[in-house]
Amino acid sequence: MSRYSPLQSFLTANPQPSVVLSYQEIEELIGRRLPNTAYGSAKRQWWANTETHSQALAWLRAGRRAKLDVERDRVTFIRDGDSRTIRTPAAESVLAGLEPAAERMLQDVAEETGTSVELAAAELLNQMARRRRQATLDWFAGKSAFSEVSSAELVREDRDAR
Repeated sequence: MSRYSPLQSFLTANPQPSVVLSYQEIEELIGRRLPNTAYGSAKRQWWANTETHSQALAWLRAGRRAKLDVERDRVTFIRDGDSRTIRTPAAESVLAGLEPAAERMLQDVAEETGTSVELAAAELLNQMARRRRQATLDWFAGKSAFSEVSSAELVREDRDAR
């Protein structure tokens, strides 16, 4: 029996398509304080809908997905199949084959930016491309020999050689 079993029982018994609970209400249900990671800088990961986390198993087994409200420290548990969780075919194709952590990252970016999952994926890929391009430029800058001759002087030499 998991320490999060009371949360699972509560969510299973609740007929509402979505249930919003504050951290305090969740703590009252489970009879103890949530761990610091539920509050700290890694709280998005702690509340992720992944079967590798014992706390997530509580809501996943209740047929729900957690959606964290970062600013208010509260969680909306949405019943699987609720109309708000239905994805467009384009979103399904973007999410196909992703690991749960990557899917959650896209959902978080979409929520933070108020955009679709598709646009969140595009933004993340654009950010990665910019970082990779900058890393490549930095690598070349570190590997290339610096010349004591100015660029203007090199241009003059090239021009005069003709």
